[in-house]
Amino acid sequence: MRADLLPRIAFLARCHGLLIVLALISTGCKTDKGSDDPTVLGVPPGEAYLGVEYYYNFGAYGGERLLDFSLTNAPSWLALEDTSNKARPGIIVRGVPGLSGGNRGDADLGKVENINLITTDGERAGVQPFDIEVKRNPLSLDADTIAEGQSAETPEAGETRCEAPELDETGSHSYHINLYDDEGAVTATEPRTTDTNPVLVRVLLEQPSVTRVAVAFELSSDFDPDSCDEGFDPEHQRCEEGDANRDDAIIGKDIVALGSDSEDALPVPDYLDYQQDENGVYSKGVVTLEPGITECYIRLEVVDDTVPEPSESLQIALTEVRNGLAALGPSDSGVRTTLVVDDNEPRVRLETVSGRQRDALTVGTKRQFEAILSGEREGSIRARLGESEDSVAKAGDYYIQVLNDAGEWEDNDIIEFPAETDRVRFRVRIPDADEYANIGMDDRFLLLGVDQTYQAGREGFAGGEEDGELRININELSSPLVLNETDDFVPTDIALGHEGRLYVTGYNDAANDQVLVRIFDQKGELLQEVAVSDGATVLNEPQPVIHYTRRQVTQGSTRVDRFEFVVAYAAEADMPGQPAHGGLDVVTSLYWFDSAAAEGSEYSPVWTLRTGTSADDIPRWVGINDDSGFVAVAGETSGRWTGESRVGGVDSFLQRIDTDTDGDDRVPKLAWTRQIGSGQDDSVVAGSAVNASPYLFGASSGAVAGQSSAGSTDVFFYNASAANSNITVYQRGTDGGEALTDGLYGLSNIWLAGNSDRRYSIDESGDDDNVLLGGPVAGSNGFVLGYSVSGHVNYAFSYADPSRTGKDHLLTLQAFDNDLVVAGATTGAFAEDAVDSGIQQPVIARISPGETVTSEEDNPDAWDLWRIQPKIDGARIEALANYRDDEIVTLLRESVGGSIEWKIVLFSAEGERLN
Repeated sequence: MRADLLPRIAFLARCHGLLIVLALISTGCKTDKGSDDPTVLGVPPGEAYLGVEYYYNFGAYGGERLLDFSLTNAPSWLALEDTSNKARPGIIVRGVPGLSGGNRGDADLGKVENINLITTDGERAGVQPFDIEVKRNPLSLDADTIAEGQSAETPEAGETRCEAPELDETGSHSYHINLYDDEGAVTATEPRTTDTNPVLVRVLLEQPSVTRVAVAFELSSDFDPDSCDEGFDPEHQRCEEGDANRDDAIIGKDIVALGSDSEDALPVPDYLDYQQDENGVYSKGVVTLEPGITECYIRLEVVDDTVPEPSESLQIALTEVRNGLAALGPSDSGVRTTLVVDDNEPRVRLETVSGRQRDALTVGTKRQFEAILSGEREGSIRARLGESEDSVAKAGDYYIQVLNDAGEWEDNDIIEFPAETDRVRFRVRIPDADEYANIGMDDRFLLLGVDQTYQAGREGFAGGEEDGELRININELSSPLVLNETDDFVPTDIALGHEGRLYVTGYNDAANDQVLVRIFDQKGELLQEVAVSDGATVLNEPQPVIHYTRRQVTQGSTRVDRFEFVVAYAAEADMPGQPAHGGLDVVTSLYWFDSAAAEGSEYSPVWTLRTGTSADDIPRWVGINDDSGFVAVAGETSGRWTGESRVGGVDSFLQRIDTDTDGDDRVPKLAWTRQIGSGQDDSVVAGSAVNASPYLFGASSGAVAGQSSAGSTDVFFYNASAANSNITVYQRGTDGGEALTDGLYGLSNIWLAGNSDRRYSIDESGDDDNVLLGGPVAGSNGFVLGYSVSGHVNYAFSYADPSRTGKDHLLTLQAFDNDLVVAGATTGAFAEDAVDSGIQQPVIARISPGETVTSEEDNPDAWDLWRIQPKIDGARIEALANYRDDEIVTLLRESVGGSIEWKIVLFSAEGERLN
């Protein structure tokens, strides 16, 4: 080994270590050297390796004659190249640990300290002490992930590298496969001869050896043909392809060191010697690194079979050094690395016909879906479909259907992709209600994908693409749920809660407008009716609003889920324990799910709080914060809240109510109420309690809190955090009128829905901020605008169409599966296939905000996933709720004869009506 020469003036050696110096110097240790004293220059490397040449060229100067050099306390393997006097400025030390000085091998391992190189001119002497630690020369392995059908790239040539083996051709290997019946029992074996692709594992030697190094290698796997899934015995598919073996490669079938028929196409390089195991498979051998080589190669072959498999692993190990001085790793305890073999069979992804992966079906119905094949293949290929492990729906809850040769749908869970065909339709059928049974509260859902358990080890099948499953919710509410079929209940708002509970709040028009919450399960059965207001108190269309949350709380020393809903409504008359403040007051009631209630698991009251001014205060939205549990109320007031200023007309207010403890009871505490107005009659449509500072969303024809009014009606929003915190109002609009109807905070934006006579787009050409633009169009058209919390407009989705006169009225907005759903009514043709009849019909649409679309001009169709206009005359959708991102729940108001019917109507994620 050679190191650079480093200048350094050597000190005189210690007196007790240099007898030769004592013979040359009259007395003592000379510490004050004259300018002519001999001096050794350089610091040799402190590490040496067994079997590797150690080499260092010392420099020297000084003395009055030719210099002599000698070593003391040196290991036996180290010596001076030449000790005779000659005219040269230094000396070379050289040696090979383990070989020179007596072939001592491992006995040369270890550290030798205080080796001294001494130089003298015959009268004076100089010395350089140094240490050397001898280590093993370790071998290691390096390999990349490998894949069927792909050969390794030829590595670059180099002086210290072996010549790369042949990699440009394919090899060949013969083996046997199992044949299985439909139940997985082995019926026979068949021979196969399959192409193989050469891949490389690098064998690395840390330092170049002076002798040849030969090391044995061997492939191994955790695959065990006798390890079967519970309830199965060999010979069976659930053994070789069972849970214990699924991710393990089979040596001789998936990979070999040398294919049985490969030598002609893939000649074996001289440095490789392949050997057969007890099964006659070339799975081991010896690789030899010639002197000076530090990188060599073990060529393996991956069998390019036609069986769909997951990524499989095996190990390659260096097992024994057959020749030379090298170590199996730094501690000579062994070298092993894991190889991962990726499958190259084509893969299947399941989607709706619109290209998405979530839908819903009602019991007794069926729908077509699509299987998409990707990857290279030859001829036709098949895939068997079935539920995944995480699917709640199991066999018998659904049936797969394919078209037969007669063009008829028949039950068959194996789909086939003919040659050159990459898309195939199939159908999912849900049994009728009398055949389908679900005792659970929640709907079952089907996670449909490729049945890997059946296909494992079977040729001619496609694998399942990662994240390629289709989720189908199975809806059991096959008819609309009529909410006022037996009484004069008037629903006003809905929410979805735990285990699929649907909360419908409203009032009984025939019983003093008593506020109620009716709780239904997913089958439409009434689970509980909660009387929110006292039946004896006379109310006047109190318009209650509701919100549900599930949050984690500490109970004792355990974190548990708490299910809560809150209702807020307007009341004028005195109520038991809640006297009036004057005009309409805000009454807020919190409930929680009490599993230990005497009547059984149900919602029980926590507290009720009445707040208000001397004038009218009307709540328009209520929410619960998921973290701390505070309640927020947003509404309108014509009075003045304590500590706040009244601007005039109808102002907005935002209120926070905390829950305190009083012994074992939880009681309400009004934290603060903030009031903001414009001097005109402002309207409030919604709010958000997602953050610690709740939000309010509204509209105004004036200048809110001193903001600038852009048109006849603008949108505005703000948030508040405390009784005395600064409030920044963001008022936005165009020269038209943005009549706001709903809003929410989610998907990283504030979303506002409403109606206008404008077609919106965004001008992004400015240096500072985007500008919302609105070109006039005829009629009333729906919009959804997306703003950052700092008032920056990011999205402008407009349903205005220059080719028609808009007659739309959007009323409600809901987040759904990272998208938005908006709904309302129209008297025109909102959907593509609808008729402009002049009769009111409900509308519902799904919007995808996407990542880059900010206006219709960017891509007019990118955001508009679908629009639906159910043919229900005299109806509109008043409210929306989201069931698990599986179903869109709508509160529908329909004129039937001379009366009004309120119904729950469901839609799938693809906009299909479910009941």
